[in-house]
Amino acid sequence: MKIGLIGLDTSHSEIFTRLLNDSEDAHHVKGAQITHVIPTYSEDLRISRERFPQYYEIVTNKYGVIPVEDVEEFMTVVDAVIIGTVDGRNHLEWLKKVVSYSKPVFIDKPIVMNSGEMKELINLSKIYNTPVMSSSSLRFSESVVQAKSADIQSGYFFGPTPRQEQMPGYFWYGIHLVEMVVTIFGTEVEKMKVETYKDCEQIHMTFSNGKHAIIRGENEWHNRFGATLHTKENVHSLRLWEEEKPYYAGLIEQVVQFFETGVSPVPIEETKEIVGLLEEISSLCSKQF
Repeated sequence: MKIGLIGLDTSHSEIFTRLLNDSEDAHHVKGAQITHVIPTYSEDLRISRERFPQYYEIVTNKYGVIPVEDVEEFMTVVDAVIIGTVDGRNHLEWLKKVVSYSKPVFIDKPIVMNSGEMKELINLSKIYNTPVMSSSSLRFSESVVQAKSADIQSGYFFGPTPRQEQMPGYFWYGIHLVEMVVTIFGTEVEKMKVETYKDCEQIHMTFSNGKHAIIRGENEWHNRFGATLHTKENVHSLRLWEEEKPYYAGLIEQVVQFFETGVSPVPIEETKEIVGLLEEISSLCSKQF
């Protein structure tokens, strides 16, 4: 299977390409390769603009992915698409350019930036019969997958939640923690409150079934995502940064399967609910400052 990548402005472009194209990688994912890329970035987003040259060099020169500027030419030579730009503001616009080809599309997080865009995305997916998937990689880490099958009663989740002005609130990075919570507890949040501190905020979430979770979002970036999860009889500690299998490999395995079947492991309606939660969290956090 030939995958087309849109965007070369995030580490995910290099990681996804390596996992799919490098057969010598310890966690190589078989069944597909990234063969073509539309090399684009956002001029007004520093992390996009500054990363682009590095990842363009790696993806095109090291892995031999062919750069293509024309969307029609791009779509005629690939079987599936990854919209992988770091800038969530342009994801819907990129989908509009490729959705009519009815080829499966994975959109890297955040899928879009608000519920209005999400509604439009779902409508486009239905009109053109184009399967769409989006997910944080953390959802498919080995420990989170295992925890999903346990009867977790409550959980304390922690990790970095740095901000980007152009992608406010939890849309850029906080989404990782939110998706961990949703994977284990679902989306039926009844109550939510935020406590803000100098170096973090804590988000208290109570679910309709009486279960509850706390997210500790730390202002500075680091790689230590984890959780403490309570069942009726036990306590489980998740330290995702210490896992042997990278969570990106778990994600790409699911993406390839989605491309093959057209069925997303994350229902689009669940992703819609996640966008709504991100909006609510962002609103509550902004009121605390």
